[in-house]
Amino acid sequence: VEKPPYEVTETGWGEFEIQIRIYFVDVNEKPVTAFHYLRLFQPQVTLPNGKTMVAAEYYDEIVFQEPTMSMYKVLSHLEGRKAEPRRFHTDFPFVRKRTQEMINNARSEINKEIQDLMDSLKAAHELIGKYSKEVDSLEAAAGNPEDGSFTCENSGQNTL
Repeated sequence: VEKPPYEVTETGWGEFEIQIRIYFVDVNEKPVTAFHYLRLFQPQVTLPNGKTMVAAEYYDEIVFQEPTMSMYKVLSHLEGRKAEPRRFHTDFPFVRKRTQEMINNARSEINKEIQDLMDSLKAAHELIGKYSKEVDSLEAAAGNPEDGSFTCENSGQNTL
């Protein structure tokens, strides 16, 4: 898509990566390629006027490491346009806080699961030790296990 309106038609799940190539007026300045993961089916955001819209906002920034002289003049002499605070629909501090809470909850669940597995492993080791001692005592009471024979207590017969 090279000219307005910037519309993309895609079939499938509704989530895909798009490539954005930005060309500058100064032909000596290299074009910039950016990749953006586009989701067409985000949760809907309710606007203050009561309407709903699909909103997925990302912040990208272009940093000029060594701009050409003409590009440097344009960038340094023009006052940068700042985005209006009301322009964005996503409450980024809230999203950051909610994401941190989700991470902390997930860590807590993982730690609980690890502790549960460690307790199960400890119980299994104790059970193995208990049965190992029982086997040793039965073998000692039944006969010499090295020659492969022992006496079965129920029948009184030697068994191989």
